Amino acid sequence: MKFQLKNTIVVLALTTLFVSCSNDDDSSSVVEGTTGDVELYFDNGVAGDALILGNTYTNSNNESLTINRLNYIVSNFVLIKEDGTEFTYPKEESYFVISEEGDLLTVHLEGVPAGDYTKVKFGIGVDQQRYLQGESEQQSFWDLAAQHNLTWTWSTGYRFINFEGTYTSPAVEGEKTFQVHQGSNSATDNYREVTLILPTTARVREDEMPNIHIKTDANVILDGTNKIKLADNINEAQTGSAIMGGENLISIAENTLQMFTVDHVHNGSHTGHRE
Repeated sequence: MKFQLKNTIVVLALTTLFVSCSNDDDSSSVVEGTTGDVELYFDNGVAGDALILGNTYTNSNNESLTINRLNYIVSNFVLIKEDGTEFTYPKEESYFVISEEGDLLTVHLEGVPAGDYTKVKFGIGVDQQRYLQGESEQQSFWDLAAQHNLTWTWSTGYRFINFEGTYTSPAVEGEKTFQVHQGSNSATDNYREVTLILPTTARVREDEMPNIHIKTDANVILDGTNKIKLADNINEAQTGSAIMGGENLISIAENTLQMFTVDHVHNGSHTGHRE
């Protein structure tokens, strides 16, 4: 009797585990004409480590960065099905601030047509088309961006990325400040778009909201395909390094195409981010 009871408990436990683990893979039919929500969670890190503001990270340039700020703009979201069909999120609502210090890490998209999506595409920054619509057309987002140190003056526009802190390098004496402010300017359009393949289909239904967990690697801003040394950009007073224009900014814009990868996708009726 005890043996049978133990077997029953084991079977029930395995069944529960199987159902729990399979929940994200269950399929349900698409009801045409219905919509659901999609959530994207941006998990900021540095070369495989979690980003903790105030911590120090050493890159392959042999420079040690103490990161005090990582804020950036993501925009123009497009969800793509396996057959190539695209859903473009309404442009007026498709600009978001991600801020580690402000604890703004989630993008919530509403009214997405029900379906199975295999890719996501989005921009890094604000595109020229949107910027040229003028300040009055985007006042609320401009104010949000300004609140998180992602604007210059209106005439010079947005900072797409604000990456700041202090650093040490064998090439300079003592600790110096650094600022990397990525944005477009009169010389170059530094807005970029990335397309990410989802490791698991994101299933959008009226009662199911996929959560797409995106890992962001701040290390590649300076230490990606293009290697940019902060010490090479130190000011005349030898107090700090600021990169806000020129060829280095173009190189950084190309590096940012490597910043994002999809770690996993959660499907189901749950709401909010799950690890």
